Amino acid sequence: MLESDLSTEAGFASPLDGRLAERADARGAVKSLPQMSGARTPADNRKVGVEIEFGGLSAAEAHDIVQRELGGDIHAQDDIDGPKPHVKNTRLGDVEVYLDSRYRTEVHGLGKALFSLAEPLIPVEIVTPPLPQSQLPQLDRLCSKLAAAGATGTQDGMLNGFGVHLNVEVADMTADHIVPVLTAFALLEPVLRRSPGIDVSRRLQPFIAPYPAALIDALCEHPPQTMEALCDLYLDHAADRNHALDLLPLLADYAPDRVREALGEDDKTAARPAYHYRLPDCRLGQPGWSISQEWNRWAELEQIARDTRLDQLIKAWQGRPRSEQLLNREWAKHAAEVLNTAARGDAA
Repeated sequence: MLESDLSTEAGFASPLDGRLAERADARGAVKSLPQMSGARTPADNRKVGVEIEFGGLSAAEAHDIVQRELGGDIHAQDDIDGPKPHVKNTRLGDVEVYLDSRYRTEVHGLGKALFSLAEPLIPVEIVTPPLPQSQLPQLDRLCSKLAAAGATGTQDGMLNGFGVHLNVEVADMTADHIVPVLTAFALLEPVLRRSPGIDVSRRLQPFIAPYPAALIDALCEHPPQTMEALCDLYLDHAADRNHALDLLPLLADYAPDRVREALGEDDKTAARPAYHYRLPDCRLGQPGWSISQEWNRWAELEQIARDTRLDQLIKAWQGRPRSEQLLNREWAKHAAEVLNTAARGDAA
């Protein structure tokens, strides 16, 4: 799908956010995932790992805040070539706090003196272990403490481009459970991008590229019936980590040899049975923003994947001219209207 102006526009109200407002009024309220028949893992037991990128603080300052808010013991690295540091035994388990991995290799050989000068310019990442969904509000409180200490979000600078990644455990490693979620995301990605809007600093980076229209066509017209077929389809069209929903860790967990063959022996994809949802901005300090809110959007997406709204979106995609499918703005408006029509039908 071709990229276009995806910022939030006047007059565009996301039906995803509207339904969330009805179901989770309080900031920090966590929406439940849908129950899935025959799934290996019950909906409430599915865990989520969270990655938070931000600026404005050093890794040491972030360590201290994590420890004060969540408890635990700091195990810091000796130098920039050492292992990633952890805050061990927090109330959320072992939490990693380190300089953004995209930049660590660039400063790897600077030495301590130059590194100390470069460190304030390098984003920091906080990475949690897989958490119960009920613990997400604790991360919201941590984010408030970080912002109060001077941490900056993506909205605070044109070059920031900070994101929040959710690693959502799959209900089951089967095509029946995964393909509908992938299809719902592919069809609603432009809606998610436009409300609440993805900051221009991230849209200009290559890390959250939209899915190609050919992949969406295939998912709608000939959805894969097996995990093997899903691997082949996804690797044919989206064999790149830099998509807003990165399925490669999940596929690497299921078929490591197949993924290694497609990406090369040097690929470092960490296999895990989880959706790697990379789209949300990190907006530390912005009123009304929370990680729980981003989780709730994902949970609503999974609900859409399990009801008649997905069928309606598929029919709408297949019925629109190619020129509209290739324009995110036009398809987002049409997809939003499909969901709004379904909501009006539910209310009647």
